Amino acid sequence: MSLITSISAVIVILIFSGLSIFQLLLALGKPYGKAAYGGKYDVLPDNLRILSCIAILIFMAASLFVAVRAEFLINFPFPDIANIGVWVFALYLSFNTVLNSVSESKLEKKIMTPISFTAAICLFIVALSL
Repeated sequence: MSLITSISAVIVILIFSGLSIFQLLLALGKPYGKAAYGGKYDVLPDNLRILSCIAILIFMAASLFVAVRAEFLINFPFPDIANIGVWVFALYLSFNTVLNSVSESKLEKKIMTPISFTAAICLFIVALSL
């Protein structure tokens, strides 16, 4: 792997780790909801707390796929799934960047838009690596 791919992979894994912590805090009822899910709630209702727990699992899977694609983890039994997964997350975060940029929540626009944009760029770099 190239240095730029390795750096991009580390950046996106760190972003996903930070987002996982953020989602955990939301799931635990911390008043950070204005920066997530359209910013309608300070403290998320139960259904969105459950969604935050699911988001943590998704970020963990995405981090695993990135680590496999960047060759940080070897002998993963399903490398093709990891390769496809990186592309899926890159496309999803591109779409998510657009959604965050038009959110009614000012915090979501200011905080989550650049985070999702950075993660998407890093994912595309990892996905396109040979």
